[in-house]
Amino acid sequence: MNDPIGTEAEQPGWGSLLWRGITKRCPHCGSGHVFEGWFHMKERCPRCALRFEREPGFFVGAYLINFAVAIILLFVVCMVIVAMKALDNSADLTVPFVVGAIIAVGVPPFFYPFSKTVWSAIDIGMTPLEVHELEDAAAHRPVTA
Repeated sequence: MNDPIGTEAEQPGWGSLLWRGITKRCPHCGSGHVFEGWFHMKERCPRCALRFEREPGFFVGAYLINFAVAIILLFVVCMVIVAMKALDNSADLTVPFVVGAIIAVGVPPFFYPFSKTVWSAIDIGMTPLEVHELEDAAAHRPVTA
C-alpha cells in the first residue's frame, strides 16, 4: 500500500520537507490549514493527525529560527549603514534606521508561523518519525467517508 499519510509512508526528502515548512504545511503529508489564526498551530495535522509537538519544549528550535532570521536581516541593515557611512560620512541614516526598526518589530511576528512549520520539517528530516508516532497519528486520524 502506498498511502502518503499511513503508517507505511516513506520519509519525504529534504526538499519536500523544507518546501512544506516554508509554505506552512504539514511536513509529513503536505496538508495545509495547520494553524488556527496566525499564532496558534493546531496540535495535530487535520489530514494525517501527526502531533506537531513531538516532545516537551519541541518548539524552542522554532524560536531560534525566528530569532536567526530577524538577526540576519538586521545584520544586513547594519552592513548597509556601515557602507553608507564609509562612502559618505554625512549620509542621512534615517531610512536604514526606520527599515531596521520595522524589521526588528515586524519580522518576528510575521515569520512566527513559518518558523514553527520549518522547524517541524527540519526535525522530521533529522529525526524521522518513529513507529509509535505514526501509530498515534493513525489512531487520531479523522474518519473520511
